[in-house]
Amino acid sequence: MDPSRRQAAIAEAVGRVLSRGGPDGLGLRQVAAEAGVTTGAIQHHFTTKDEMLLFALRHHGRRLAERLSARAAGAPQPSPPHRVLRAIALELLPLDEERAVEARLAAAFTARAAADPDLAAVFREQYALLHTLVADQFRRAGVSDADADARELLCLVEGLRTERLLGQADDDAILALLDRALDRLPALP
Repeated sequence: MDPSRRQAAIAEAVGRVLSRGGPDGLGLRQVAAEAGVTTGAIQHHFTTKDEMLLFALRHHGRRLAERLSARAAGAPQPSPPHRVLRAIALELLPLDEERAVEARLAAAFTARAAADPDLAAVFREQYALLHTLVADQFRRAGVSDADADARELLCLVEGLRTERLLGQADDDAILALLDRALDRLPALP
């Protein structure tokens, strides 16, 4: 297996292990067994657990970006900002198994980043990319403070993601809350 495919397989395995056992269950042996590789193969690619987790987060982040690009390409152009914002939110919410894996991975990374300034810097970097994407839609809609509205929507999505992961709300409730929030946003066509 070529190195990039092996790293991708490891990143996928990290997501599945986190989905089943949470961050405490994330060990080299568990990831190696899940990926079908040796622990030595993992150590060849990643010198630390945090490096492996960071790679997995970026891998899943690229997949998210690919899904968002595919949605944008398939949507009528130009799509109304409200529709684009809803599509972004839907890609971030754990409404299916793939997105649930990504949400658990993000939660595990966030927990580690809260105690590690280097990981926190990476978190802020990734958040800034997402914030810009969302704020651009608010700017397209002509809202007065696109940055504040983007932050508010992303905080809501993060809360809804947590509610869904913890089983406090089902998919229908999550979608209703999202739509209610989007409908109250000012001046969105």
